[in-house]
Amino acid sequence: MLLLASASTALSQSGIEDAADSVRQNLWQSFVTPPDSIRVGCYYYWVNEQVDPRGVVADLQWMKDNGITLAFLATDIRNRVSWENPWEGQTFGKNKFQSRQWWKCLRTALRTAGQLGIEMGIFNCPGWSQSGGPWVKPEEAMRNWTPTGIEVCKTDRGTDVVCSPCSPEAEGLEVDKLSKRHVQKHFEAFIGEILRRIPPKDRPTLTTVVVDSWERGKQNYTDSIFTLFQRRFGRKLDYQDETCKKDLDQLIAELVASEYMGGLTEKAHEYGLRTWCEPYAHSPFPGNSITYGSAADEVAAEFWVDDKKFRQKEVNAALGAARRSGKNRVWAESFTDGWPELATDDWSFDKLKPIADRYFHAGINATILHVMISQPGDNRKPAVRPWFGTYFDRRSQHAADLKPLVTYLRRCNFMLQLGQPLNGATDQRIMPDGTTIRFTDDSLFEVTFPNGHKETWNPADASSL
Repeated sequence: MLLLASASTALSQSGIEDAADSVRQNLWQSFVTPPDSIRVGCYYYWVNEQVDPRGVVADLQWMKDNGITLAFLATDIRNRVSWENPWEGQTFGKNKFQSRQWWKCLRTALRTAGQLGIEMGIFNCPGWSQSGGPWVKPEEAMRNWTPTGIEVCKTDRGTDVVCSPCSPEAEGLEVDKLSKRHVQKHFEAFIGEILRRIPPKDRPTLTTVVVDSWERGKQNYTDSIFTLFQRRFGRKLDYQDETCKKDLDQLIAELVASEYMGGLTEKAHEYGLRTWCEPYAHSPFPGNSITYGSAADEVAAEFWVDDKKFRQKEVNAALGAARRSGKNRVWAESFTDGWPELATDDWSFDKLKPIADRYFHAGINATILHVMISQPGDNRKPAVRPWFGTYFDRRSQHAADLKPLVTYLRRCNFMLQLGQPLNGATDQRIMPDGTTIRFTDDSLFEVTFPNGHKETWNPADASSL
């Protein structure tokens, strides 16, 4: 009997070890080749209407060939040669906003993405910021109360606040962010029209409505502001009474989250889509990043290549919103650059890797590359080169480094999305079986299994154990 018991114990122990080794091997294989659900994406910009169907197909094939399986399309970006004179020296192509070619290019992009298995998102308006277009009437726009009356919000230079930067035909007033009714009418005018014009069979992988960082300043008025203030605080709103200011700011922040971002998300869900937003501002922001980001389905931070400082504000906004609303993924618009002296084709895997690693330690675990610019179908034409971004497109002089970079980012994203944060840490995870994962200071993954066995895996070189 003793011999039988010993043999049974040995077999049992052997089974446990075999099971543990199977778990380890499965995790390793998923680390080497992450599942399709781990998508490295890109901002995909159509600049100065210089887009054609042949080029669109080549763009998307280039993405697929290099492991990029998510693309967020901004349809009508305007370039800029001079900051002081934004229209000076501009050359525009034939892809005019909502022209026959525009619709052909869009249908081609969405159909091709479906064929290639590339998930697509579309910015919720022309340009990249914020939510507006030619369909927005003055009475539906961002407005301010002034002592002389209600007026459409103005920039510091005195012109109306419009969606930007976009081509002339696509530019229009920014919609009232405090009114769900106006916000959802805007959604229907742009995203809704796309969904009506392009049938589901031609957009099988369209999943996402994109809202970039807030760059449109403040507003303090909407049609129902006096009623809403009375209902929320039990007293009348008087714009000239300083004691109302704090309460009004609080109400506006609540409305920006519920009426604007909440309104976009609600309408997106009606169409089976989700929202993705950057819950921080590059101009005065009337909202609260945590509640605003919590109203979206996905949130993102941002980091730049040549920034000397760590972008703590953006990371805190995205991470805080994600933790508040139970989101596991915290995206980052990655490797942004800007202005003529910084927009660059001078990049390499070795230059970009440590920048990404720094933000992985801070809690980022999903990647959107900035930026992929649509290039002409005829490669004899000059490359389209904007004043912003790191050039990851198929005309980049460093094209050979893109696939290794994407492979590295996917492996890091995979590991940092597993399980849950360990004791609230931003760069350590714990899986349901007790396996822990730590992203080390030297950018390796230290994996500790429940039996105490520990291994170190290198996402830059996963050729062997």
